[in-house]
Amino acid sequence: MFKHLVLMALGLALAAGLVLSALQSWQVIPIIYAAEEYEITTPVAAATLSEDHSDEHTHDSWSPNEGKERIGSTVLSNILATFGLALITLAAMTWSREKLHQKLGWERGLLWGASGYLALFVIPSLGLPPEIPGMEAAVLEGRQSWWLLAVICSISGLATLAFVKGNLKMAALVLLALPWVVGAPQPEIHGFGHPDATAVAALNQLAADFVTATMVANGIFWLLLGGMAGWLLQRFPLTQS
Repeated sequence: MFKHLVLMALGLALAAGLVLSALQSWQVIPIIYAAEEYEITTPVAAATLSEDHSDEHTHDSWSPNEGKERIGSTVLSNILATFGLALITLAAMTWSREKLHQKLGWERGLLWGASGYLALFVIPSLGLPPEIPGMEAAVLEGRQSWWLLAVICSISGLATLAFVKGNLKMAALVLLALPWVVGAPQPEIHGFGHPDATAVAALNQLAADFVTATMVANGIFWLLLGGMAGWLLQRFPLTQS
């Protein structure tokens, strides 16, 4: 069963991961490149930036070069991340069939994909919208902690609504509200710190386009992942044999 699960997850990772990479290359990555063109590279700004981060970058860190290396790194990251998500999705859908006697197929898979999209992208993005280079942001550790809290509460809340019966469903409201009670970390200054007003206007438009592009790309990705997972489990159900 485990070997069967891994092989199915690998197939899903290659298919959905490559589709996501293609969508990002078409809509998302060009926006990032455009935003990077506005990054301040004057000597004074560079010197100030070097002083501010001298303790954080005592050693040169590796980053992919432009072109094929950067694209290849993105594709590999997407496939690896999708493999992990596929394992979890396949296992959860199999559990629902075995324990709750739910029928599986591509239609049911779309519901699972939509739930994953809500829990791992839409709901966290309401508190921490996707950011482009140059945008002011809160401390990284705070954003990571809140994102993790939002994802855990969203998954738990949606699962409670879907699978728990009776008055216990009310717990879903508490779980879904908890991240907003805590509050997403916010930067001291919102927007962009670029000194050129024209550049700021362009960056604001790019930021809005980036949110739309990432929402569409991730929505297609999750629906594809869920639909394919449901279809595969209908045709090749996981068994103990």
